Amino acid sequence: MKRSIWLTPLVLVLAACPGPGPAKVACKPYPAANFPQDSYSDSRPVGGVRGTSSPEGTPRLVTDEEQAGPAKGRMSIDNCSLRMPPLLNPAFGRMGVAYGPVDRQNGKVIHFRLTAGDVQEENSLTFGGFNSANPATPLVGSNAMLLRNFNQQGGTFDLGSRSGAMETGLPQFQTQIDAYVILRERGAIYLVDGLAGGYYASLPSASVIGLDQSLTTDVSPQVYPGVHSASPADSHRIHHFQVRDIAAWQNWYATAHAADRLTGGGALGTAEKGGTWAVTGNLSSTADGATADAGGALAFLDPGAPSQVLGLTVKTGSNPQGVGLIFRANKDGSGVYTSYYELFISTTEYELVRVSGATRTRIAFGNTASQLLPKNATVHLQVIDSGPKDTRFSAGGRIRFLLDDKELLSIDAPATDFSNDDNNASAGFTGVGFRIAPGSAGGTAVSYFEAHPRTITLPAELLLREEEAPLEDTGNVVVASDDFSGEFRELAGRKTPVGGLVWEKKASRNPEEYLAVDGNGYVTAFPTSLNGSRGNFLLYGLPWPSQYKNFASLEATIVPPGSGVLRREGEVLGVGQQTCSGFDAGNPSRKHRLRAGLLLWQDKNNYVLLRGFMDESQSDASEVEWQVPSRPDFAPVVRRTNLNVRWCHGQPTTLRLSTDGDRITLWVKGAVGVGDPDTKFEPVQTFRWTDLFPDRPPLSINLVGLYFSEDDTGARIDGFKASARR
Repeated sequence: MKRSIWLTPLVLVLAACPGPGPAKVACKPYPAANFPQDSYSDSRPVGGVRGTSSPEGTPRLVTDEEQAGPAKGRMSIDNCSLRMPPLLNPAFGRMGVAYGPVDRQNGKVIHFRLTAGDVQEENSLTFGGFNSANPATPLVGSNAMLLRNFNQQGGTFDLGSRSGAMETGLPQFQTQIDAYVILRERGAIYLVDGLAGGYYASLPSASVIGLDQSLTTDVSPQVYPGVHSASPADSHRIHHFQVRDIAAWQNWYATAHAADRLTGGGALGTAEKGGTWAVTGNLSSTADGATADAGGALAFLDPGAPSQVLGLTVKTGSNPQGVGLIFRANKDGSGVYTSYYELFISTTEYELVRVSGATRTRIAFGNTASQLLPKNATVHLQVIDSGPKDTRFSAGGRIRFLLDDKELLSIDAPATDFSNDDNNASAGFTGVGFRIAPGSAGGTAVSYFEAHPRTITLPAELLLREEEAPLEDTGNVVVASDDFSGEFRELAGRKTPVGGLVWEKKASRNPEEYLAVDGNGYVTAFPTSLNGSRGNFLLYGLPWPSQYKNFASLEATIVPPGSGVLRREGEVLGVGQQTCSGFDAGNPSRKHRLRAGLLLWQDKNNYVLLRGFMDESQSDASEVEWQVPSRPDFAPVVRRTNLNVRWCHGQPTTLRLSTDGDRITLWVKGAVGVGDPDTKFEPVQTFRWTDLFPDRPPLSINLVGLYFSEDDTGARIDGFKASARR
């Protein structure tokens, strides 16, 4: 949903400020090399990418079927990035760029750096290695990742396989990411990295988010590296592409820290990776994999660090024995594995079990006929364990169990018999393994066991030359801050306690509508507009010293109007109740609206407004929204991202944005509720001024401040800080 605001008072009150902004970063091609790569350092007009090669000489295989004028094509290249604009007819197969093809080989890595424009669409953006240069169903028969809408969060990753998309359930906000697909003769391993403090590891590390064992060289000998869009909202930006052969990953298991094909013959001894197997029962290694006698067997490895992704290939006969993937295993004082989690599947059921000594506690289970262990078949099992859960909003506390591309179970802490305390206590356990259940001897063979750590260190070949300061930069000098203490008074004319800058009212022109320090340590708008009593938006700013015009980092804590409680996780909710009680049915706070945030200003034609957004139309969802001028009196919403229950009536949430005039990064911290401390800033969005205005120079920052739009019903701001870079 696009939202906007008319800005006539802004045009009347805010004058243009002189002075050019910072210069754009020059686009440079990469050094000559013998591998496919694309720096997107060549400018190409709209519709002009087709038929070109990268500045490094790699041919581009372009699909650009959109047509808004007389000529076909809408993709372009500007400001060192490929621009993939919104589709008029959203569907895969209409917009994308591919390279290659390349041979499927162990250790061949496809690497893209990108910023998604909007992943709050059902299908948005996919990248990796595909079975054609222009796939209509991109995750079928491909080793690629797809970003799409997920619940009330910004997005999630789906992964490609032989038969279709595998859902990870792992969250992703709209920040710049690097994505890596490590091809193998048997499938692929999927890695991502992002900004420091986010869900995933940051450079020079990456997080393992999933794997595929189904696509082999006999059915998929080659893939086409590429990136393809099906998004109807906001341009995606692709910053980098390369294919590298990584010597350290040329074993079949690549990044695994525990792995064994289990096909070497004889008893299990030393694994190919991860040490020596600890076996209980009778296991034999055959050409098809490890088999057990009628009594079943257990096997453990300890790679010395927790695992995030585990895989196992299972071949069954006419009377299969059930199979379990074991993780978070821990030894007792005598060195015996007595504590672990097991995801188990048989011909009659599948279940997640917590084992502690002789006690097996069932956490979740199912018996859907189409999702049971099949007879006389080969299938692939996968566990994705997102690890410890720091706060309500962290990536941890989710365990997902996949059979081929089907989700069997997904469980989040806290749940019945899976408390957050237990999740966190066991998340550091390092043992992994498998179990073959009692039954018909030799009825099931397991092979290609692999367990991958949560994060890995990237090889030097995959680390890019960085031309700009890190996106995480938040400055190194506080220019001004205000805690809004003191007696009630209008904000205009007040000096900031730190820095001594003076607040100026820039809009509205109506003297009866204003921001004021309320006497309780907050700034709020008067009058409120709960009943439509305020007709204009309000802007108050601090003149930004000219020596800092090329960088600003702003921070403010915003308390949405009304009253709500973030319940303790796991608390039973009443009928119709949501996680944040401000949205409970019948609660008067549902009528309250949040529309308050921060301001960056150059002149009347160049500025950025950031506001928190929440009202009853969004149910338990909430957003941040960015507005910029498309003409002097009109500022549409140009970017947004969903924050789930980060906003809650009456509960504080802190926003921090930083910009060098072009690149903009947003962090969020909070809300803070009973039992849910959230003390870490998390990056949730990145984009560039030049993503919106490719022909304009970066902003020259002349004013920073606070923004309340006219339909806010009483948000309060608790503290404001503005930092710069020396």
